[in-house]
Amino acid sequence: MRYLPELGILLIVVGFALVFLGSAGSGNASVGGVVFIGPFPIVFGSGPGGGTLALLSVVIGGVMLALLLLWGLRVSRSRGRISG
Repeated sequence: MRYLPELGILLIVVGFALVFLGSAGSGNASVGGVVFIGPFPIVFGSGPGGGTLALLSVVIGGVMLALLLLWGLRVSRSRGRISG
């Protein structure tokens, strides 16, 4: 648990490096993603496979959001048992 912030930063740097190396080679790159600002998703995609990547990002984001909500529900129920 102590090294989670450093691991997160390392994964971000490795991700940037992989994207840079992948786009520097051929010149034909696809990009897609989703950014959640509050309850509003902003979906973007560009390139031959951009739409597929954007759709995949939305699905992964939805799964992560569902897991977060289920985790919060589980935590709130366990706190109710401890205090009551």
